[in-house]
Amino acid sequence: MKIDKKKMLAVLLSGTMTLATCGCESELAPDVSEYDLLETNNNSDEISKGVTQIKPVNGENFSLKIKYLSGDKIWKINANKKLYIEINTIDLPENKEVYIDNIHMDTSIVSTKAAFNGILQDTMDDRIHNSLMLGFPISNTNSYFGINEIEGENSEFLQGYVYGSASYTAGSITMKRRLESSYLEDGVWANKVDSVIDLIIVNKDTNEKRQVSVDSSLLIEVNDKIDFIDTEGNIITYDYDKDGSKKEIKKLTKKSNKDN
Repeated sequence: MKIDKKKMLAVLLSGTMTLATCGCESELAPDVSEYDLLETNNNSDEISKGVTQIKPVNGENFSLKIKYLSGDKIWKINANKKLYIEINTIDLPENKEVYIDNIHMDTSIVSTKAAFNGILQDTMDDRIHNSLMLGFPISNTNSYFGINEIEGENSEFLQGYVYGSASYTAGSITMKRRLESSYLEDGVWANKVDSVIDLIIVNKDTNEKRQVSVDSSLLIEVNDKIDFIDTEGNIITYDYDKDGSKKEIKKLTKKSNKDN
């Protein structure tokens, strides 16, 4: 029996696409409820006071105090934004000195849909820029102050988002700037910042030095309200749930919009 290879390939591809798009099951994204959350929606008090973490230092009797503050009252995925970091020690003994050798921070997106969860958006490293010091000195009274400027939509993020969505077709993959509402519809509701803080600890009695890393993670809530303008010029505000669904919460008619 002769087999038409082209027809067989078409059947196989059709079956693959059917399995991929049937929507029978949807993989759940990992639970992130155990992480600290910096709230930015309708909560100016949370924004102003930020989030403070106390982290133990392995093998030492002192701790790190890490404070995060949002530089933006409205936190958007597709916009550049700033995260401020303050780090100092708690209960540092008099015979110890501490320097921050390097801070590495990865920023990814958090989505309720597994296909879009965990895609890397931005990365940052900060270390001393001279040879005169071991690193950034910190103590109980002396803090490191840093800024992590997180990019909105660079080419690497857009490429990763397209690939991460697993939305392959028989044609080519096209990348383009996405609207903020597109991310919210995909269940994106937060950024996750994962930090590794490398310390150099000096024993002043013996001049012995050791290196210890401290990790820290933080969720930053994404703005969940988007304004649209319809064909008649009315401005409609929608509020998005974490699952990507939306509801209308405010509407300004064209006339009232002109009056304002």
